[in-house]
Amino acid sequence: MKLYLKAPAKINFFLEVKNKRTDGYHNLKSVMQTVSLYDELFFELTDSEILLECKNEHLPTNKENIVYKVAQIVKNHYDINEGVRIHLKKKIPIKAGLGGGSSDAASTFKALVKLWNIKTSKDKLEKIAVKLGADIPFFFTAGTALCEGVGEIITPLKNVKKLNIVLVNPGFGLSSKDVYKKIKFPLTNQVEINRIISSINNGSFDSKKAFNYCFNRLEEFVLPNYPGIARIKNVLNGIGCVSLMTGSGTTVFGIYDNSEEVKTTERLKSKLNKYKWKVWFVNTI
Repeated sequence: MKLYLKAPAKINFFLEVKNKRTDGYHNLKSVMQTVSLYDELFFELTDSEILLECKNEHLPTNKENIVYKVAQIVKNHYDINEGVRIHLKKKIPIKAGLGGGSSDAASTFKALVKLWNIKTSKDKLEKIAVKLGADIPFFFTAGTALCEGVGEIITPLKNVKKLNIVLVNPGFGLSSKDVYKKIKFPLTNQVEINRIISSINNGSFDSKKAFNYCFNRLEEFVLPNYPGIARIKNVLNGIGCVSLMTGSGTTVFGIYDNSEEVKTTERLKSKLNKYKWKVWFVNTI
């Protein structure tokens, strides 16, 4: 038996840090959205071994890889005798704020449940998943969602209308842990999330006014130290996009006009080609 799954990237339309917990993690309020940039995963049954293959030289293919960890944990937790061969085709950049590792992990959970014929529930899988990564439960739901706690409390929202989005990555990554270590409390005034949630749920989140509700607290701690990321924001803003860093960086996304999609896409390509950035044109999914 073989399976093939696509693992989508995500962006954060909104990310506010509420406080620091006693366990060292941070409580958040975030609106997350899947977009049409994907890693690809291929799964095949083996007799008993877990084998992971990936051509990306920056990713380990042993127990240090989150996909391998998921397979090992699921195999042990459900007492599975069979093994699996996994081939990961990596297209989402690493440490880029796009949730690629968490999405790969969620896809691996889904695939193994089918491949190994495991009788379980989404809730049970999420309880296992959150121990590996706070963003993983979001990818069980995908679409548009409010994420709270450390990111593991998921409330699905009305899926936003199709938006044209350009993702721009400077060509390097950042450790989320290192970014969160830079947060200094007390923060400036907390930004209210209700306006963006209301605009999403009432179907009006496709206007520049609603896009102004987008916010990422972590920009405050990243942009001053990484002027290259700030430069991307300035360039996107200068060519008519509403732009925001996603997650803890380093990728910046820009939302652009739906009414002249082809014309605007070509104009953006022309403008961005002069920089040595990695660029993807995607849609909300």
